[in-house]
Amino acid sequence: MDQLKLKLQEYYQRYQQVDQRVKPGKVESGDEDVLDLENDILSQFGLPASRRFVQILHDFVHHSHVNDQLLDYVSKKLRSAARKYLLAPVMSDIDVLESAREQKRTPFDVLPELGYPVQDYALFLVGELFYRRNMAAADILDELKKAHHFHSWNDLVVLSKMSNYSAQDLYAKLKKHELRFIDDYIQHTHRQETARLVNKRPSPLEEGYKPEYKTITKVQVEDIIFDEKTTPSLFGKIKSGRSYTRITISLEFTELNQILMSSDELGIEISNHIKKRLANPSAEKPTVIDIRAEFGTILKLENCYLEVYKPQHREGNKWVEDKDNFYFLDKILTKKEFEKKTKEAEVQQKIQECLELIGGSYVYYQRLRRLGITDEEAKLRAGLSDELLFKLSFFLNKVKE
Repeated sequence: MDQLKLKLQEYYQRYQQVDQRVKPGKVESGDEDVLDLENDILSQFGLPASRRFVQILHDFVHHSHVNDQLLDYVSKKLRSAARKYLLAPVMSDIDVLESAREQKRTPFDVLPELGYPVQDYALFLVGELFYRRNMAAADILDELKKAHHFHSWNDLVVLSKMSNYSAQDLYAKLKKHELRFIDDYIQHTHRQETARLVNKRPSPLEEGYKPEYKTITKVQVEDIIFDEKTTPSLFGKIKSGRSYTRITISLEFTELNQILMSSDELGIEISNHIKKRLANPSAEKPTVIDIRAEFGTILKLENCYLEVYKPQHREGNKWVEDKDNFYFLDKILTKKEFEKKTKEAEVQQKIQECLELIGGSYVYYQRLRRLGITDEEAKLRAGLSDELLFKLSFFLNKVKE
């Protein structure tokens, strides 16, 4: 048995002993050997320990028995993933980050591929500052390089758990390294901790799944339900073909206020009404605002576009999307942002269609060659007389095989 199979067998046995799913960046006592083996196995194929590649190993250990066929299958799958990864076009770190944001790739994938550990501060830089706050990729990469160079990852976690952190010697030490976002990170960590105490929902990233996003607009809001400890929900409907579909959207108070403030006078009036309700300790909990009954009309959200997703739950080893029309709000887009996003999606679709046509031309070329037509004439008829176009068609066709 070769060295790789021996390592895979050892990994399988050690993983079973852990008796829990190992997540990148979530090392528990006793799991270090498992993660070391993951890194070792993936490095043999030139792969980083990003979640998409680690998942191949996780799928492997959930089989009930190990045999040579399974080991060969995992080896083949790793080789295939390595071939695709290593032959991909070379990209700068900035391009990798920006592409990851567009594709909504998890930071658990991106950070190892950039050569950085999946650690809390690194996740904050990519997931919060870059993805959610749209900070410049160059600034994020500069901060990652500094934290990595000075081995600051663990110090930052320790500092975030200290009270009166800015008066600590450790804070002064880290500041000397010119780390720019220490205060933002610690304040964000404290807000998350406070939110957990009041049952704030975990993000898909924290849960471990990648949701399917959709963009909706012109939501007709009929009711808003909230209290001072849980996030508010919008109840209403959206147009679906010729009829309307009921929908519920859960969001944060800051997001609710942003939506209401963009909804003209009625939105502002509702926002002020909510503030009064929250300030009244004797108000009924939870608070239900029947918009038509209290304001004489429903609230139409026509000035913003909402990017939403359905929560998912685990069924065995798979994440499954909930069937109810219940969504979490991920992002609020302006009309300009939505139009830009739509245009980019349309252009990408057109490019994909062109590539499929070019790839199909090689199939036609092959048929002509089998009929005995000369190479030059077959290329001409297939529209592939240009050598570069011919090569592109050849490789596009190979991808489909």
